Amino acid sequence: MRRRFPTVVVTSAATLAVLTGCSGTGGSSPAAAPDAFDPAQAAAKAGKDPYAVSVTVTGGPGGTSLTARQNLNTVYTGHREQKAPDGSTLEFVDTADAEYVRGHDATGKWLRTPRSAGPAQIDFTGFTPLLLAQGSAARKGMEHRDGVPVYHLSGHLDLEQGAGVLPALYQTLKSKGVPGFDLDQWIDAQGRTRYVEQGVVLDGARTVVKYVFSDFGPAETFAAPDTNVA
Repeated sequence: MRRRFPTVVVTSAATLAVLTGCSGTGGSSPAAAPDAFDPAQAAAKAGKDPYAVSVTVTGGPGGTSLTARQNLNTVYTGHREQKAPDGSTLEFVDTADAEYVRGHDATGKWLRTPRSAGPAQIDFTGFTPLLLAQGSAARKGMEHRDGVPVYHLSGHLDLEQGAGVLPALYQTLKSKGVPGFDLDQWIDAQGRTRYVEQGVVLDGARTVVKYVFSDFGPAETFAAPDTNVA
């Protein structure tokens, strides 16, 4: 596929000190803390209204990182920046009718390209029911991260189970012959994904991709950049 983001996801590995303040209760019952909640009930609360969220994907065998601000539950629009270990950067802006990219050549100017069929959105909401369906083994218990109570879910998923959740990522992993992956997901009381750790085996080595979601808010407008200036 033409989009660069799925490649970043596949080649990403351990985060660089992004996750902080974790003090978990392991597999304890949700009733063990006053702010505990049942993950199935939280997942049922997950809204369908459009919203904006920031996401960070860091690390990797090559040290690639990515940060993005994106609109979800609506036509995907957003801004993302991909940094390679050599310091080079690719920057993207997705509007409702086009994608803009710069950093791909010496000019540094924005290039307008058509939107592709596979959006660059990063949304793990659809994985929550798949993990819950695995029963008690997937329920690892309440934790607190960055002062927010979250529930930790964990399990192994066949690649085909993710086909309808993150199609672009699915296609990339399938092209590399990956049959499945490990997934750890932390959700809040509103059913929103706060953290994800995804483990895949590539070329015989296990790679862990870590995501941090933050700054939830109303959907935002991402304007097209001026293609005449750098």
